[in-house]
Amino acid sequence: MKTYTLFWRTGITEIVKGNTPEEAMTLAGYSNGAVKALDLYGNGDIRNEYAWNATARSWEQIESK
Repeated sequence: MKTYTLFWRTGITEIVKGNTPEEAMTLAGYSNGAVKALDLYGNGDIRNEYAWNATARSWEQIESK
């Protein structure tokens, strides 16, 4: 199984596991409707690559140094 990071439009992140992103979300208990509340997702644990901008209510990629 692969690991995926979910970034929700509420500013929360979540790690899920599955063979595909769709399977990982299903195994975590989410239906197709949950995708509307998802801002983005990525392969692996990439929580340290994004920061929540509460003013803009969106995730912003952190520039690497």
